[in-house]
Amino acid sequence: MLDYQVLVHYHNQNEDYLSWNMWQWQEQQMGKEIPFSNFDYFGRSGLITYQSETHLDYGHLIIKNADWSSQTIDYTIRLLPSNLVTEVWILEGDHQVYYSRQAAFTSPFYKYRDLHAFDMAVSYKEFDRHWGYQGSLGAFYQPDQTEFKVWAPTAKTVEVVIYEDAGNQADIRKIIPLKRGQVFSSIHSKNTIGVWQGSIAEDLVGCAYQYRLTFAHEEYLTRDPYSLATSPDGKRTAIVTDQEKNPDGFQVKQGQEAHWRVKNACQAVIYEMHIRDLTQSESSGVAPAYRGTFLGACQTGTTNARGQATAFDHIRNLGVNYVQLQPVSDRHKEYDENGQVTYNWGYDPQNYNAPETSFSSNPTDPAQAIRDLKTMIQGYHDAGIGVILDVVYNHSYSTFDSPFQACVPDYYYRMNLDGSFQNGTGVGSETASEHEMFRKYMIDSLLYWVKEYNVDGFRFDLMGIHDVETMQMIRDELDKVDPQILTYGEGWDMGTGLLPQDKAKKDNAYQLLDIGFFNDTERDAIKGAEVFGTLKAGFVSGQGTENTIAKAILGSGELGSYLMPNQVVNYVEAHDNYNLHDLLVEFHPHDDLETRTKRTELATAMNILMQGLAFIELGQEFSRTKLVATGVDGLVTQADKERAMNSYNAPDQVNQVDWNLLSKHQDSVNFIRQIIQLKTSRKEFSYPSYEEIYQHVYVRQAQTNSGVIIFEVKDSKHYLVIFNASGTSYRLEDPNKLKLVVSNNRGKIEGRLENLTASVFEILE
Repeated sequence: MLDYQVLVHYHNQNEDYLSWNMWQWQEQQMGKEIPFSNFDYFGRSGLITYQSETHLDYGHLIIKNADWSSQTIDYTIRLLPSNLVTEVWILEGDHQVYYSRQAAFTSPFYKYRDLHAFDMAVSYKEFDRHWGYQGSLGAFYQPDQTEFKVWAPTAKTVEVVIYEDAGNQADIRKIIPLKRGQVFSSIHSKNTIGVWQGSIAEDLVGCAYQYRLTFAHEEYLTRDPYSLATSPDGKRTAIVTDQEKNPDGFQVKQGQEAHWRVKNACQAVIYEMHIRDLTQSESSGVAPAYRGTFLGACQTGTTNARGQATAFDHIRNLGVNYVQLQPVSDRHKEYDENGQVTYNWGYDPQNYNAPETSFSSNPTDPAQAIRDLKTMIQGYHDAGIGVILDVVYNHSYSTFDSPFQACVPDYYYRMNLDGSFQNGTGVGSETASEHEMFRKYMIDSLLYWVKEYNVDGFRFDLMGIHDVETMQMIRDELDKVDPQILTYGEGWDMGTGLLPQDKAKKDNAYQLLDIGFFNDTERDAIKGAEVFGTLKAGFVSGQGTENTIAKAILGSGELGSYLMPNQVVNYVEAHDNYNLHDLLVEFHPHDDLETRTKRTELATAMNILMQGLAFIELGQEFSRTKLVATGVDGLVTQADKERAMNSYNAPDQVNQVDWNLLSKHQDSVNFIRQIIQLKTSRKEFSYPSYEEIYQHVYVRQAQTNSGVIIFEVKDSKHYLVIFNASGTSYRLEDPNKLKLVVSNNRGKIEGRLENLTASVFEILE
């Protein structure tokens, strides 16, 4: 039985409460009377509980007097998950349910109405103009003193609570009050009236802290939004020294010194991976203590059962020039019955500037996660590979456990007029990037990762949630450090409250120079798609998408509002939805291994050879699968398919990479390696402007339903590229004038290319 608790605050202007009580009811159940239990600042309050065997979204409530001679309307209450308490404010005469105290205070039916109580949400520009601050925030450690600064303009008091150590159960060491700033200025670097500040003149190394913030009617105990290190569960902010944070050999280099960063973004081949997935399996050959960790991700000399290079060595040998790490910042964690952290991709962030402790070689030491991540990054840099972070600023794990909501209630998230949170992300905690202080937070955080960890780029999760101006400012600030730092993201229109022209979505690419967008149009045309359970086939499965692919070959300039090809991120597989292999199993369940492998090779090669950036997922090149059969006699069940489609919290058996697959697909790996080399080394497949593309690239054949696409690139070298998915072999014209560069054609018939092949030739002049 699930219990959904609701804390009800009730107000009437006459302040006549003694005869009133609550009547709760829910669908298909009898209602019941519940008395109020307390008087409070609003009027009366009481706790009601809705019970259900299944998930419950709504409950119903009436406020009435004892004999029903007077009553309110029937209010419908949106319920939070059963583990949380829903808090609502009801006012006599107001038909609106309020989910925020500040919003309720603005009601015309509130006796002590405050028209400006909800300004931080609905009049944020005025709020920012008065309270905004552009100085430093966080904790600043010195051996003899640590300074604390937190922005909390609506708080009445703020204290910093110091704990004896960074453990979750550590005792309180001391509590000191912070003082509010006194300087008001229109120049926000000087405007301290919303900043609370104080210092402790002693050595706090090894300690942790939280802020205790008191408001007019509530109190919060929370970690620092600017936490750089945390306790193992992320609930307390740990204090670490600069010396603790830096492992031997780690160096930060920008500009020309960062020689691994590509000068032409269109030569980037990005390899997406999850830290745990990469090495969790025994087949990775990684030392047991380092499996699923930062250090495991950079361990050298690892092999599978057949002696083939795995993990870091495999990535280095493959020839990609960037890895993209799925989220590595501290996330909300859940634990199994053995006390082990359960699997999660990490798109439920808690602390944006602190690395995830479960990837550390010693999760109990807050500084170890920092050192391990820096060691890993340095390892990839030494190998000539850049490191991109997948960042999730569009939402937090929750609002109820958020330092943002605790420090400035109702400011950092987009709110509806009733005080509920907007939900463009689908998780109920959509951040407000257009607000000055969350915009500042994003920029501060990104610059910290660049300057402290030497990160080489960022992939923005649900970038369409953010506003255009913020993304433009982010790009400008990163350019000041190094214009070669990559930025790209998911440009989907998520239905957020921003105006259409203000969303950082794919349709607005023309406003976002040097910011890339995942090219789902190209993806769907090549491989088809599985999106929210709906399947549609693509070119490699016999669909007539040749015209779209022809446009993608030319950099997709006709498929969007892109200004430059560096705004186009081509991909056919990512962590979301089915892997390429698994989608092809769904489309072609009767394919033999060779046929399915060739479809995978063709789709991957096509994707990489398109103009624009190239993106592949870990294991795509050797047919990685997440279809783990749990049915009778080894059959794949519907539940198995659903896990493969969305494996964000599936067990390791589903998500971990089986490196023994290399033994079946070494030819595929060799083929994709050669394709990657063309992309990263030859300008003919990576032009930085549409002018150059249209000058040098010519699509010779792309007739709908022909299954054959042919294009030429003529520059310092003259290439002919043929994609064949016609169902039959393709006969070459003038084969004597062609020199084979690379192909997955396995046939021995001279002058013919098999079905499901990608072939690159040099045309001999």
